[in-house]
Order: sequence, then structure tokens, then C-alpha cells
Amino acid sequence: MSFNIYLVIAVVIVVATVIYFFQVKPAKKTSLKDLYSEGLDLLVTGRLKDAYRNFRTLVQKDTNNIKAYLKLGQAAREGGNPSQALKIHSSLIIRKNLTQYERIELYKNLALDHAKLGDLNAAIEKVHTILKYEKGNEWALTHLVKFYRENQDWAKAGEYLALLQKTLGREDKHKLALYKTQEGKAMLDQKNFVDAREKFDEALKMWNSLGVAHYLSGNTYSTESELAYIQAEKIKKKSPKSAANQKKYDEAMDRAKSLLAKAVSNWIKFTETDPEQAWLVLPKLKDALFALGRYDEIESILKTILSKDGDNTEALAALADFYNNKGDNHEAIELIESAMEKDDQSLVTHLIRLKLKLNKPELRKLSAEVDKVIEIASSDKYIRYRQDDRSDLRWLNGSIDYPDKPNE
Repeated sequence: MSFNIYLVIAVVIVVATVIYFFQVKPAKKTSLKDLYSEGLDLLVTGRLKDAYRNFRTLVQKDTNNIKAYLKLGQAAREGGNPSQALKIHSSLIIRKNLTQYERIELYKNLALDHAKLGDLNAAIEKVHTILKYEKGNEWALTHLVKFYRENQDWAKAGEYLALLQKTLGREDKHKLALYKTQEGKAMLDQKNFVDAREKFDEALKMWNSLGVAHYLSGNTYSTESELAYIQAEKIKKKSPKSAANQKKYDEAMDRAKSLLAKAVSNWIKFTETDPEQAWLVLPKLKDALFALGRYDEIESILKTILSKDGDNTEALAALADFYNNKGDNHEAIELIESAMEKDDQSLVTHLIRLKLKLNKPELRKLSAEVDKVIEIASSDKYIRYRQDDRSDLRWLNGSIDYPDKPNE
């Protein structure tokens, strides 16, 4: 044979070998271990449908692979089908051969399934089951705090927050005091004033510089005072007039004033503890002190705030307004200009400055209208809390979140 013929034969043999190995010989089957690993990668990278298919194939081939069942349910839940996830995970409850680790992982997933479905009570029940298997489980304690908090059960949330902190060995009394304050705030919303104040007092025992507890305690007295005043006015309108009615009226008015005085006391403590947030109570303090015939005390309060927070423009503006009302226009103008230099974006400061410019007999009516605008602009309803990420008031109102784990 010629050399060319040998060459052709060699080429044919090589081609045949390649075809055999790459087309005829079956591909090596993917192992169950590889299927699981690939499913985890898909789950982590957010390819949830592919992850679900991987784990479904795996459990079809190995019905005893508990981890694959757990991940199958997780893929379903995170893929937007928590009902299917709950069905998958619930099917594992009757399994008797689960290890403690697998049992705990199962109840974690069941809790998350129920939470996703909006059934927080069921989620809480599943988390409590975890604690039966492993007392002090960090995941369980963290999620009990979370679920109780979402359920507005601040007493239980605070109880498990304390347990979580004890487990971690890192106490955060400030956070515990805030949870206790939330208990009181819920009672205040229900006009349960006495119990609300009790919770605020407990919070202050935990963290004595918790200004918001003084602020809210003042609000309880103020709201209760307003109700007593309304009661007094109803008695006053009764006919015929009698000594008995007059006595009831006097008692109701005395009670209203006594409660308002206690509100003032708490609001002053708030300004002393948290002078940067004093703007929240300045309008209330001015009105309350005026009603009590103690208006001149506002000067001392404002100067105390400024001694601790010299750049407090609202306090400067309020002090300018006080001097203006006393007739000391020169001092008032100097203070308001100083406030404007520090912060020319303050609405209240601009309004008080405008009021000072309207301080002429023919413009007094306009000045009174400006007073009303200042009152509205300073109210809780219209003022937005400062962009302070550590503002306790913003946390209490749900504007920001503090981590439940200390030092995070």
C-alpha cells in the first residue's frame, strides 16, 4: 500500500475513536451530591425555578434526602409559593428518623412558611418548638423577637429580646427600655394613662436617660388633662346652675391643671435629657405654661436648652418670640437673626421672623395668624423627625429600625 492509503486508514481510525467516545459512549451520570451542590448554587444566586427543579429531581431519586426536601420547600417559598413550601415541609413532620439538626431546620422553615403566609401566631408556635429541642437557639430567639414585634406584642418581644441578649452575652439596656416604652405607647394609644406611665417609669429604670419616656409620659398627662378640661366645660354648661355643679366644675378644673403641671414637668425633663429634640415640645410647653399662668418660666427652660445645645435654632427662635411678647423687640430681633444665621431652612424660624416684622398696631391681626401657622408648623402632625439615624422617637414611630442584636 502506498503511504496515502495508510494515512487515510489512520484518519478513519482517529475519527471513529472520537465518535465512539463523544457520541456513542453515554455521558457520565450526574451524582446526587452534584445535584444538591448545583441546587444550592442556584438557590444562592436567585435562580429559584432551576433550584426547585434540581431539588425536585433529587428527592424523586432519593426520598430519604431530608436536606433536599428542606431546600425544595425553601426554593418554593422564596420563589413566591409559600403554600407549596408549607405543604412540602409539613410532609416531613411525621418522619421519625430525623436528626436533631434536621428537626430544627424543619421547624425553622415551617416558621418562615407561616410568616410568609401572614400567620404570625403559627410561625411563633413553630419557633417555640425549636427551643424545646435547643434551649437558647439564637435563630429562634431572634425570630421570636421579630415575630412578636410584628404582632405588636411588645411585652413578649421585650422578654425574648432580653433572653437573646443574655444568650449572646451582650446586654443592651437602651434597646430593652425602648421595647418597654413601646408597651407604654400602645397603652397610651388606648388612653390607658396610668398603666402607660407605669411602663414609661419601668423604661426609665432600665435607661435613665431615655428622653422619649419623659416625652410620652408628658403626653399621657396632657391628654388626660384635656379630657378633664372637657368634663369641666360640660359641667359648666349644665343648667340650672347649682353649688354642687360649681363644686364639680372646680374639681374638674383643678384636676385638669394638676395633670397639665405634671405634663410640663415631664416635658422639661425631656428637653434636659434630649435638647436636640426639644422642638417637639416647645409649642406644647408654651401653651401649657400660659394656661397655668407660668408663661415666664419658658425663658429659663429655653436658656437651659441653649446651654446644652447652643445651635438649637428652634430654641433661639422661641426665645426671640418670648422676648417679643414681653415687648423687648431689640433682643428678639437679635436672637432671630442669630437663629437665621445658624439655619436659614427652619420654617418656624422664618415664621417668627415674619411675625416680628409684623409687630405694628395695624398688622397685629396678621401677626396673630402667623402665630397659628407657627403652631401648626410645630405640631407633631406636620413636623418630620430629623434625619438622625439614632432617634428613639423615629424608631418608636416605625421610621427606622435598630438591630435586635447588640453591637450590630
